[in-house]
Amino acid sequence: MKFWESPIIKSLGWKEEPKGIAKVMSVCMLIVIAMVVFLPTSIIETKIASIITWGSIIIFFVLLAYVLLKRLLSK
Repeated sequence: MKFWESPIIKSLGWKEEPKGIAKVMSVCMLIVIAMVVFLPTSIIETKIASIITWGSIIIFFVLLAYVLLKRLLSK
């Protein structure tokens, strides 16, 4: 079974496999959700987990800003 066809991903609301920037944003969001919800606090407080979490958040918001600016400037 492909990753994007799993029941967990379907329960998050994705109907089909995202393409391009949307796929990167989806992976960033899944990393942050997994880090916050499933990992114990002692692991989240380590330096490497903190870097991965904040890096994913920053990448997500930079790509979100890029998509929004691209849509605004194309009209």
